[in-house]
Amino acid sequence: MTSPAPFRSATIPQERLLPGIHGLRGIAALAVVLFHLVHIANIKVPAPFIFIAGDFGKGVHLFFLLSAFSLMHSTEHTLHRPTWMTEYFVKRFFRIAPLFYCILAGMVIWPSIKAHYLAVNPQVLLLNLTFTFGFAPWAGIVLAGWTVGVEMIFYAILPVLLLTVRSSKGTLALVLASLLISYASRSVLHVHFQHTASLYGDNWAYYSFTPNLCFFALGMYAFRIAADGEWNTPAMRLGVSAFATCLILALLFGGRYNSWRPDILLWGFGFAALALWQSKWPSRWCANKFFEYVGERSYSVYLLHPVVIIILRKPLQSLYGMLTPSIGAYAYFACAGLVLLTLLILSEASYRLIEIPGIRYGQRINARLRARQNASK
Repeated sequence: MTSPAPFRSATIPQERLLPGIHGLRGIAALAVVLFHLVHIANIKVPAPFIFIAGDFGKGVHLFFLLSAFSLMHSTEHTLHRPTWMTEYFVKRFFRIAPLFYCILAGMVIWPSIKAHYLAVNPQVLLLNLTFTFGFAPWAGIVLAGWTVGVEMIFYAILPVLLLTVRSSKGTLALVLASLLISYASRSVLHVHFQHTASLYGDNWAYYSFTPNLCFFALGMYAFRIAADGEWNTPAMRLGVSAFATCLILALLFGGRYNSWRPDILLWGFGFAALALWQSKWPSRWCANKFFEYVGERSYSVYLLHPVVIIILRKPLQSLYGMLTPSIGAYAYFACAGLVLLTLLILSEASYRLIEIPGIRYGQRINARLRARQNASK
């Protein structure tokens, strides 16, 4: 019996593709969509699945960790190139900016047309255009785009970390420092911005960079461990997979935690073990064609999903109300199916028409940079 053909990415060379990490991206994206279906569309989940409403939002923290892991994987081996840092920033910009700017344009133009004037503060617009809105509370315009503001800050400091934190011990020290910083900043910001919770649904302790720093550091450390050949043993595989499974299940079914408390940091350890497990020993439940397909389009899925849920909110509530008398709160899953079908169709379009052209344009710029560098030798 022949094994199925491996998943092929349109943007990542096959030899650099990590199927398990790609699959985890898809799982993280779907978790966030299911979470926001509850909180944006007001669709209740069945009681046995209450963890969807409580903890699936932490898919964004898994994204942060996977981002750090993936960037270490894709960038560290290029440090010998004279142009590596320029290539890194070009690659990051053309990976993130095209789709973000398209959605940003829609978020600015449509309200402005309805209001007959620029409906966005020009200073706030400048922060979004320059990707510096992560430094200013509540300055994001794109729905759920706060994660891009957090990611961009990490992108900016990663080259410094790559040049200074070169060993597993150094990365472990970074993790320990980041845990202290994340805990302290999350606690302080929670108190300082507590009055904004009623306005924004949460406070700056959740949406800013320093409280989330530990997830990036844990992603870097998971990469270091994955690169260490001594970990590639059956005992390590069993131990890492058991630890990841038990910790994540305990957190899911152990009750909902508040975003500012240190409990959320435990998710970082579970996610780090999960990334290590799936990067070295990918499993079919994660590294399969569906999750890898969604993972390949996870950026489009993430940025588009709030818009899709808002547009479909009334039809979803009608569908939920129609099905509830017969199947109860399990009507949530019918609503989820409608959202995901619509979202995946739109994400496929934006991936093909916006993401891929942007990524390939950045690749062409980097190819010219390398060719110019080689010609000058």
